[in-house]
Amino acid sequence: MRNFLSVVLMSLVAMGALADEVTFDFSSVAGLQAMGITPPAQSNGVNLTDVGTITVDGVNLTAVNGSTETRVWNSQGSYTLRIYVDGSITFAVESGSITDVTVNAASINNFDLLVNVGNYSVEGTVGTWSGSTSSVTFTHSTTKNAQIATIVVTTSDEDPIDDPNGEDPNPVDPNITKLDSLANLESLDEGTEFQFTTEAYVQYQWGDYLWLMQLDEEYYAYAAMVYGNVRQYPVGAVIPAGWTGKKTTYKGLVEITNPTHFNAATHLVDEMFTEPFDMTGYVSYIESDHYENMRVKINGITLSEIDSQGNFTITSNEEDANGNPVTVTMAGYNKFGIEYPTVDPTEKYNIDGMVTIYNNNYQLYPITIEEAPGTRLWKVAYEGLEGNMKLADSLYVVMPLTDNQILVTDNATEILVDTYAEWGYTWYQDWYPTWIALDCGDDTDLFNTICQMQVLAPNTVKGEVVDVATNPRLILSSTPIGITDPDFTCYHTYIYNLSYDKIQALGNEYALAHGKYKLINGEPYLCSAEDTVMVRLDFSLNPDLQSHLVEGIRYEMMSVFKVDEPWEVEEYAAVPQRSFKAAVSKAIKAPELKVHYSDLDYYTNYTIMPVSAEIVTAIENIDTAKQVTKVNYVSPTGIISDKPFPGVNIVITKFNDGTEIVTKTVK
Repeated sequence: MRNFLSVVLMSLVAMGALADEVTFDFSSVAGLQAMGITPPAQSNGVNLTDVGTITVDGVNLTAVNGSTETRVWNSQGSYTLRIYVDGSITFAVESGSITDVTVNAASINNFDLLVNVGNYSVEGTVGTWSGSTSSVTFTHSTTKNAQIATIVVTTSDEDPIDDPNGEDPNPVDPNITKLDSLANLESLDEGTEFQFTTEAYVQYQWGDYLWLMQLDEEYYAYAAMVYGNVRQYPVGAVIPAGWTGKKTTYKGLVEITNPTHFNAATHLVDEMFTEPFDMTGYVSYIESDHYENMRVKINGITLSEIDSQGNFTITSNEEDANGNPVTVTMAGYNKFGIEYPTVDPTEKYNIDGMVTIYNNNYQLYPITIEEAPGTRLWKVAYEGLEGNMKLADSLYVVMPLTDNQILVTDNATEILVDTYAEWGYTWYQDWYPTWIALDCGDDTDLFNTICQMQVLAPNTVKGEVVDVATNPRLILSSTPIGITDPDFTCYHTYIYNLSYDKIQALGNEYALAHGKYKLINGEPYLCSAEDTVMVRLDFSLNPDLQSHLVEGIRYEMMSVFKVDEPWEVEEYAAVPQRSFKAAVSKAIKAPELKVHYSDLDYYTNYTIMPVSAEIVTAIENIDTAKQVTKVNYVSPTGIISDKPFPGVNIVITKFNDGTEIVTKTVK
C-alpha cells in the first residue's frame, strides 16, 4: 500500500509544476501593511521608489517613476496604486517563473498598460497577462494615470521560457522574404511568406482583425490589415520588427494572414498619429486615392437605415474638381456590432470607421456613429450657411411675425471662434446676438405651440435654413423642445440712430430704431433729423401703433429690420457684419441683386417693422394733461398682469379721459 501511494504522488508531480498565487493588495490598510507600506494620510501618497523592493512570498515588486512618482494614494479613504506617464512596475522571481498576472483596476479610465514580454489583454476593469518569464514589466504610457486596486501574480517552479533578456524562442528562417514597408505589400506575389523588418503601429484592433499603420520619412501613411490570432494591443502601440505573415488577397482586399512572432509593444506613438483621416467632403477620394485599411472620419453625412444583415449607405454632399455640387454614396457594414442610432432622414451624422474592400467594392466598418452636433447660429450668419441643419444654441423666442413665422435669437454677447480648432486656434470674442425666423409653414398648431415657449433647447430646432442673404429663416421639419424654467433676463439689442449711425442691421434683426416719423406721399417713414436717411415703415407687427404716432416727432421704436433684396456682392465683400470681417458667402447666388452696402442710398434696401414706440423729445402739441391711469400686460396665453411677462406682451395703456392705447412690446 505504501509503495502504491508513492507512485501516485510521483505521477502527480510529473503531471505539472506546482503553482502559487501571490496577491499585492493596494486597496486596503491590511493589504498595504502586509507589504510593509504605511497607509498614507488623506490626499497624500507613499512613493514606491522610496520604499524600495517589496517582497511577498518570493515575488519581488520594484517601481520606476514616470511623469509623477509611482505611488500609493489615499483619496478620501480609498487607496490605489497610481502609475503615471512612462512609470512602471516590475514583478520578478529569483527562481522558477511567472506564468500569469491579473491586474484589477480601481478605475477603467486610462487603464492602458504595456508589457515587455508575454501576452496581455484587457476586458473591462481586468487586465490579464500570460507567459513564462522570470520578470515582467507593466508600463503606463498614455495621459493621466492608471489606478490599480490589486494585482495577483501566479508563479511556477518551472524554468522560464520567454526570458526578455534571452534569445528568441522562435527564430525566423533567414531565407524568408524580407519586407521593409507596408507600401510594398501589394507588389508581393500572392501567397508570399515574409518577415517585416521595420516598426508599425496599431490603428485599430477587433478580434482577429488588426489594422497597422506605417509612416515613411516624409510622413506618407501606408496601412495594412492582419487577420489572425495575435496578442491584443492598445491603439498607437508600436509593434517591433521581426513578425511574419503571408500576403493574401480576399475578395479584392490585400491582407496579411498566418501572423506569427508579434511581440509585445515597445511604446506608444503620439496621439496625433492615431487620429483618423478627416475625409469630410472627400468621400469620392477614398477609392481613387486607395484609403483601404485606413481609419477615417466623415462628418455631416446622411444615413440609410441599417438592414438585418448590417448593411447601410452613407451619403455625402460634396463638390467636384470644378466646384459643382455632387452627391457621393458609400456602402457600410456593421462589422463590429456597434449600437446603431435610429436614423432620422433630416439629421446629419459623424462616422468614424475602418475602410475596407469587399467583393472589389469599397466599404466602411463603423467604429462609432453619432449625431452631428448642431451649427451655431452665429456661424449661419457669418459663413452664409444654408441647407438642412439643426441649431446648437439655446434659442430665445422673441415674438410672432407674419406668415406663421416666429423670431428667435441666440442672445449671445460672446462666442467661441472655433473655425480653426483643428489647427489649435480658438478664442473667445465679443459678439452680438444673431436673429432668425422659424417658419412653421401652414402648421398653425406648431406655430401656436412655439409661441407658448420661452426658450428652445439646443439641437432641437431642425429644418432647412434659407434666405441667409436677406432675412434668415429656418423652415421647421419637427417640433422643437422647450426648456422649462429658463434662466432669462432680457434681450441684448442694438440701437440704430438714423441721424448718426450707418445702419448695420442684418435681416430679421430685432433692434431699436431711433428717428423722426414722417409721411412721404402718404407712406410712413422713419428719417434722420435732416431727412437724408429715410427708411420705410411697415406696421404689420402692430397695426394699431401708427394711429398713435405724430408726424415730425422723434421716436425710439423696438423693431424688426428687414432686408428687401440680397446685397450686391463685390470681391471679398459679404453680408455686413459688426464684429469681424466675413468670408465671401456661398449663400449669395441670386442673379438679381440690388444696392451694394457701400452705396450712399443703401438704406433704401431696408424696411423697419416697429413693435412699440416711445417719444424721445418734448412734445408741446400733445395734451400733457392726459394722464395714464392703468397699464395692463397680456401674455400670448391670455394671462393679464400689472407687470410685464418675459417675451411678448400686449400692452393696454388706459388714460384719465377714458381712452386707451393697445401696443405690442417685448420685455
